[in-house]
Parts: sequence; C-alpha cells; structure tokens
Amino acid sequence: MSTKKAPRLIRRVASLAVVLFAVSVSGGFAQEAARTLSVLYFSNTTGDVDSAWLSKGLADMLVTDLANAGGFQIIEREELERLFREQELSLSGMVDDSSAPRIGRLLSAGILVYGSFAASGTELRADARAVETESGKILCAASVTGRPESALSLERELAAALARGLGADPARFTVATESLPAARSYYRGLDYLDAGCYADAVDFFGQSSRQDPLFLKPGKGLEEAYRYLKDFKRQRYRREMNALAADIADLSRRITAPVFYSFGDAIADPARFGWKDAAEVSAFYNARPAVLNGETPVQAIWNLQNLLGELGDKAEEYFDDETLAARCRDEILRWADAAESGYPGDAFLPEVIYQRLFVSREREDWKGMKAICERLMGDYPEYRMMWAVEDMYEEALGKLGE
Repeated sequence: MSTKKAPRLIRRVASLAVVLFAVSVSGGFAQEAARTLSVLYFSNTTGDVDSAWLSKGLADMLVTDLANAGGFQIIEREELERLFREQELSLSGMVDDSSAPRIGRLLSAGILVYGSFAASGTELRADARAVETESGKILCAASVTGRPESALSLERELAAALARGLGADPARFTVATESLPAARSYYRGLDYLDAGCYADAVDFFGQSSRQDPLFLKPGKGLEEAYRYLKDFKRQRYRREMNALAADIADLSRRITAPVFYSFGDAIADPARFGWKDAAEVSAFYNARPAVLNGETPVQAIWNLQNLLGELGDKAEEYFDDETLAARCRDEILRWADAAESGYPGDAFLPEVIYQRLFVSREREDWKGMKAICERLMGDYPEYRMMWAVEDMYEEALGKLGE
C-alpha cells in the first residue's frame, strides 16, 4: 500500500472558513458607536515603490492587532473600499487633522486611525494618529523608526502604542507571520485583488503561502481570488483548508495560553477565560468543536496534530503543495516534542508519540519509524493501538532488510 494512502487517525474537519479581517468586540463595548474604529490605508510620502505594499499592509496589520486588543468594533476593509469608490475618494494620502473627522463620520466610525510612512535607504518611519470623529479630538499619536527589514516588528510597536493610547491591551496581540517576504507578497497580492487582476493575485498569494505556509491570510486571499475567477472547485478546496488553518491557529493559542482551560472549565467559569457567558462558549463549541476539544494539554496537542495532518493531506491532494504538507509534518513533530518535554508523565502521551510514526512513514524514515515503534512497544506495552504499532514495526524492518 502507498504510504500516502496509509490509514490515519480520524480527524475532525471544521466547517467555518477563517475571516480575513475579523471583527472583534469585547464586553460592554459591543453596542458603543464611539468604539467603532476604522483604519485608513497609510500614505506613502516618499513614493518608494519597493515599500508601497506597506500602505495596505500597515493598515491591515493595525486592524488585526487592534481587533485582538479588544474593545473595538472594526469596520472591515471591504466596507472602506466600497464607500470610498462611491465617494470617488482615495483611501490614503488625503487625510489630515481637519478632514479626518468628516471621513470618520462618512464611515460611521467613532474613531479613525490614519497615518503615513516614509522609506529612505536604510530607514523606515511610520506615524499614526487616532482621532475622535465626533469632536475632532486627537486621542493619541505614535511614531516608530527602524530599518525596513524590521517592518513587522515596527508595526507591532506602533500598534502597541496606539492600543495603550486608546485604553486597550496590547498583550492580546497575536503574530500573523514572522516572515517579511510572506507579508510583502500577501499585500502585493491584495493590491492585485482590489484592482481586479485576479490571476496575478493568485500568483502573489500562492507565493506568500509558500514563504510561510502557516500564514492564514494568503489562503483566504486565494479563496477570494478563485471566487472571482469562477474556479469554484479550487475555491471550495481553499475554504476547507482555511477552516482547518483557523482551527489550528486558535487551538494553538489555547494550548499556549498562560492558563490552559478545557471546554468544561470555560462553561464553569466563562469570564475567567475571556467568554461572556456559558451560552457563548456552547455556541462557539457547536460551530468549531476542534478548537475546544481536549480535556488536558496533551489531549489538546493530539487534536492539534490531527488537524495539522488533515491540512497537510489536503494540501497534497488538492494542490500538490508539498511545502505546506512538509511544514505541517514538522509542526506535528514539534508539538510532540513540546508534549514530551512539558508533560513527561501524562497517560495520554503515547497518542502524541504515535503521531510521529505517520511522519516517519511519509518521509520514508524507516530507521526513525523503527525506533519510535520500539519505544512504544517497550515503554507503553498496553497502548490501545499496539496492533498498528506492530504492523508498522514489521514494515520498517522489511524496508531496512532486517
């Protein structure tokens, strides 16, 4: 039997696609118009072509960070595009302290964030302001300066300063990607998408995904571009993969949170873990059970490994994407290492170790496969999947000629 067709543990598949520009509303701010926030594209004051991607890039990254910080209802980019096309206005380069309140009111935003950047040689500077649109009051302002290759960390500094100035919590930020090339390719693709050049958008989104296979946004961009190209099969494929990637990201965050919690913990004390009430927890679980599965960290890691395996399988089957598949397998191994080092005595650990066997088989690492089998047979003789371990051990011996 081909290794690619070998049986795997049953994996849950989520049905909801990740949202590219998420709206995050926390607590009592949900109905407060004054906390509705919009971020305009940044003005490229030097006109530097190589850094032009930062116009949308800085705005979008700020949207993501401020949404994660909580307390804001974010006006999504698509709404900005629609409104400004109707008004025949530009989304950048035309905002100042006097015009910002009017533009904010056009967007029905209580707070408008706008700014500019300047790239010159070895220096990148970005400036941003947040204005209260009703009164025209400048709520806060921030500036950052550094090297162009530090653009992602500079954006996080800028976002943190704005969040603190607006009374939000930058500790809740999450990192979408650490890869500058992946971010650059993604936002260039976004420019092509907005311009209606969908085939070019696919090229840049695909490039971004290869540069950082676990960066979520390029996958959503691909799904959108395929919709415009009327390639509905590939659109469906990407939608399935995006749902898995979103579950992987959220489950990873739950596992690495300062305090691990199970579904039962969240039901019993929702406020402690950032939920409004038990009904909200239940509704989320019904929509995306994979994110809350696992009563212990090791059980949650096992569920995460299964999601990663599912995503890698679909990447190969749907798009022949060996890069993403290999990255998923690397992540399965990394999480196995984390479980073994963090919870060496956990009774569920054999399930996590067992996942290593699938990676070894996919990579035809017969020596590694043999060693893992011997460890499971020696250290966990009562393991429930021992029959499968024995079969794989015999397979490894045969491949090694032993």
